[in-house]
Amino acid sequence: MRASISLLLLTLTACGGSGDSAEPLANYPVELQFGNDYTIGFGETLNLAQGVSLEFTTLAEDSRCATGVQCVSEGNARIILTTMTPRGNGSVELNTNAQLATSALFDFYDVELRKLEPYPTVNPQTGSTAIPISSYEATVHVDRVVN
Repeated sequence: MRASISLLLLTLTACGGSGDSAEPLANYPVELQFGNDYTIGFGETLNLAQGVSLEFTTLAEDSRCATGVQCVSEGNARIILTTMTPRGNGSVELNTNAQLATSALFDFYDVELRKLEPYPTVNPQTGSTAIPISSYEATVHVDRVVN
């Protein structure tokens, strides 16, 4: 009985929190609800209700202006998420630059890229802004589109 109560409290704690911030994917239950922000790491799959899944499969571009550097434009990071629903698979491209598509529709669902981290910084020793692909985490908002 004590173990069951501890497990319940642990589950409630992992699922708790405000809708304002996203937590790493490892802290989520197996099936997530729509209408929330979730953080998904490169190569990870986000399993949502109703058999919907998103996988962060590709970083197509990251030309964002590095922190502390003066640039002509803000640049853009573009990611591709593989979408899976009971009706089929597909993909969506999302951008960090608000002048480009930051959200996309797939099947009866909408996904919006809220943030992509880490943000580029310049390595003072090498001058490089390279970020290991495994370090990328996308914060997305997923919702069901009412029809």
